Amino acid sequence: MQGTTLNRAVCARHRSGTLAREGARHRRRRARRRDARGSRRRASSSTPGPTPHSDECSSRAHFGALTHDERVKALGEAVLKSGALIFTKCRSGKYTAVNDDFLQAFGFSDSDEVVGLNDEQLIDKVLSSGESGKMFHHSYRGESITDLPKIWQAHDDEVLASQRTMWFKERAIVKGGDDMKLHEYIVLKSPHKSSSIGDEVLGVAVLDGI
Repeated sequence: MQGTTLNRAVCARHRSGTLAREGARHRRRRARRRDARGSRRRASSSTPGPTPHSDECSSRAHFGALTHDERVKALGEAVLKSGALIFTKCRSGKYTAVNDDFLQAFGFSDSDEVVGLNDEQLIDKVLSSGESGKMFHHSYRGESITDLPKIWQAHDDEVLASQRTMWFKERAIVKGGDDMKLHEYIVLKSPHKSSSIGDEVLGVAVLDGI
């Protein structure tokens, strides 16, 4: 009887120890799983994924890695292809450079047709280039087409005299198919120092209302 009681006690202690060891192993496995999940969450939060507006090209590091000449080229190409009419004129009023949108607006195909002309010569050339003869000749808000060069040059002189960037509303005669039409532009004019020419006016014009 006494031996049976002893055996039962030993078996109970054995089962208790086994259960305790299994419980400890189970707790350790759960702790490891929790640690692994926490590590994955921390890794995903510390490594930002792509966003709709983030990519290598738009990063500050990318632009900062460019040389000065590369930045000028990148920004210059973007501006020249922006759809704005862009030009430079020397102090005497002659065009020294124009972009393709300027040429297209006035009905020219090559910058050689414009560079070296002043505003009056430009208007005369535009008016004389109409094949169909359908021209918009009458005055507009009190300004005739032949008044345009004097107005443009007066604004250029104001910018060069003040050495400040200024905004103007200017009208220009623009080729549209076979017709010549007057359109109103918002024009930014800014003093510009050219290494080869000296003082110039930089102009950037966009149609008013677009």
